[in-house]
Amino acid sequence: MAKIKKTLCAAVTVFMAAASIPTITNAADYQDKGSIGGFDWEVWNQNSQGNFSWKPSAGSFTCSWSGIENFLARMGKNYDSQKKNYKAFGDIVLNYDVEYTPKGNSYMCIYGWTRKPLVEYYIVEGWGDWRPPGNEGQKKGSCTLDNKTYDIYMSTRYNKPSIEGDTTFNQYWSVRTTSGSRNNTTNNMKGTVSVSKHFDEWSKAGLDMSGTLTEVSLNIEGYRSNGSANVKSISFGASDEPYEPDTPVVVEPDANGYYFKNDFEDGLGDWGSRGGATVKSGTGYNGSKGVFVSGRTEKWNGVELALDSNAFKSGSTYSFGAAVMQDSKDSASLKLTLQYDLSGKTNYDEVAMKSVEKGKWTDLSNSAFTIPEGAENLTLYVEAPDDLIDFYIDGAYGGIKGTKPLISIDSSSTTDPSEPSQPDKKGIQGDLNNDGKVDVFDVIEMRKAVLGVMSGGGKAPANADVNGDGGVSVADLLLLKKFILGENVKFTEPVVTTTTTTTTKPVQTTTTTTSKPVSGQNYNAAIRNDMPTSVPGGVEKSSQCKVENKTYMCKYTGKTKKCNVILPPNYSSSKKYPVMYVLHGIMGSENDMVNGMGVQELMTGLMSSGKAEEFIVVTPNMFTSKTMNSPSGINQQTCAEYDNFLYDISDSLIPFIEENYSVKTGRENRAITGFSMGGREAIYCGLMRPDLFGYVGGACPAPGITPGSDMFMQHPGCMKESEMKFRDVGPEPSVFMITGGTNDTVVGTFPKQYSDILTRNGVDHAYQSIPGGGHGAECVKPHLYTFMRYAFK
Repeated sequence: MAKIKKTLCAAVTVFMAAASIPTITNAADYQDKGSIGGFDWEVWNQNSQGNFSWKPSAGSFTCSWSGIENFLARMGKNYDSQKKNYKAFGDIVLNYDVEYTPKGNSYMCIYGWTRKPLVEYYIVEGWGDWRPPGNEGQKKGSCTLDNKTYDIYMSTRYNKPSIEGDTTFNQYWSVRTTSGSRNNTTNNMKGTVSVSKHFDEWSKAGLDMSGTLTEVSLNIEGYRSNGSANVKSISFGASDEPYEPDTPVVVEPDANGYYFKNDFEDGLGDWGSRGGATVKSGTGYNGSKGVFVSGRTEKWNGVELALDSNAFKSGSTYSFGAAVMQDSKDSASLKLTLQYDLSGKTNYDEVAMKSVEKGKWTDLSNSAFTIPEGAENLTLYVEAPDDLIDFYIDGAYGGIKGTKPLISIDSSSTTDPSEPSQPDKKGIQGDLNNDGKVDVFDVIEMRKAVLGVMSGGGKAPANADVNGDGGVSVADLLLLKKFILGENVKFTEPVVTTTTTTTTKPVQTTTTTTSKPVSGQNYNAAIRNDMPTSVPGGVEKSSQCKVENKTYMCKYTGKTKKCNVILPPNYSSSKKYPVMYVLHGIMGSENDMVNGMGVQELMTGLMSSGKAEEFIVVTPNMFTSKTMNSPSGINQQTCAEYDNFLYDISDSLIPFIEENYSVKTGRENRAITGFSMGGREAIYCGLMRPDLFGYVGGACPAPGITPGSDMFMQHPGCMKESEMKFRDVGPEPSVFMITGGTNDTVVGTFPKQYSDILTRNGVDHAYQSIPGGGHGAECVKPHLYTFMRYAFK
């Protein structure tokens, strides 16, 4: 992706044009651009991270990269100054001859922009281990040009760098159905791209190509990967040589007959969303990781894989299958389908279909399926043809005829992803690989166990609970590491439930004793499988709560501040209640969350139905400044004053509430969540003070917890990405939940970015995506509906 960032001095630019670039060590992005022999070029390295080299010549260049965050090098023609539509330049054709060696996430493409509308475009010829645009693209059609077939996609970038600064814009893609390159291989790629004809195909597919063309370049890009490219030639206009298709790649099955096999332990691989379905890592078979498919709006929606035409040939017979499970109905049909093109028509053939009982993993396979003669553009997918239910898959495979399923289903195995993980095997505490000793090899197994639980209900062995809290989480992994490093002499005894029966004639007495986990139950796994994207009908009730406006002294500022205290319908001073702090958005006040976001209506409905504990809600004014009485605008200073709320809530507001209301004390009786800036501050406060809050959430959280930029400013961040984890001042909360909308034009994808950072840092949490959700109540209400039900359990 093109990035417009800081440019280094002219001296470095001259050196760059003359020779390979050494490692750049400053923290700014490295970017330079120029022209040579009638060709325009640009090179960019995000954060100047890792090592890269770049050497341009007229119509060619070489580059390499390693240990980078995001790197790109490109060369072509710049048309921006002419301010014309692509049709004014005639038939644009680019020819290339490239030795391309991707090692990880990288792709080679034809690249550029248009203005008015602002569009970033890609024509992708080859890639490494990831086929762009992944799950973010909406498929708009397909086309065959230059004897190559491409899928057409559109995706949207929210508040991201562009040639017009940080803004929101669309991306258009033509991506070859079969990559012209293979990962970890030097690929000799020679071809022609009829660029203008791709633009024509995009217009036919409904994409707006009315803008002015800025450039047409051959682009090499790498993301968190290594690789190199020797671009031997770039030329424009019809090739002097007849087109020769890429030499077919011969794909052989492995020793067991598999052409592909996916256990999903390390992600989705090449599988992606079909239609409007949400596809993400989730519960797998027997506690492993798998794929969770939800948010289906059409029965054909599901999860799909484009089949490699070098491996799967029309007229030949293969074995296809996967393990599947659903937890929505007593019984539902799941179907494995092959989509293909034949004689100009798209066809859909059943590969396998099974009736799947609730909570029971089932083999969905066909060991002898013949691909019809002449079939092209093969896509394998899993759907639920009769229902809009959610479902899970694991152990997907394709192989030669008669290849056995990747997972051998135990007929007695069932999984209920709404239930937290339960230990299933005893042994020496910490000895997860059962070799009779606790060592570094057990850390690997512990990591797998924790990831299985975090993904949504996976089982873990009983001896993985080394901190004795009754569950398996990142805390157990950290404790195991400390034990191996010699920092701990022994593990905490696990939760034990014992039943003793004493018989004294003629009376028999049975006593059950359970040791209580010291850090509380973790509900994130249960939430991940129980967070509807809208509030069920009839849940919200007309408010029966009482709202009291209060004033208290803030020790941090030395000033008085205001808050609202919302009392539950049956509040009584003779009873003690837990407290939930609900925070407002930027430029708001203590009154913003009282009405309009469903707080009182959900409190009334959930409490009256018994679906939530009775609790008190406090809505404070978050702005906490020693020098200002109100925000001066949306800027860095304003955000910093909101961050000071951490000191206010911990030192002043919580003590005030506990002194003036009948409330329970302790972290297990406090929750914090909020909307927008309130979501950011709730998460920030929760991360910094887990000793105060046992339940943490945020709906549409604003940027700024970590460094980043949006439409308003560059955020320095309250902490580095690597620091975004709970401080070691208390156990992790029982609930940590973030909600974001897919159509939030204010904070964009920052909620999902936070979730991704937490995942990388090993922080257990639940992320809820609201399809079509914007920046408002359509995201806040579903968030509160789930958060309120699981708080204070």
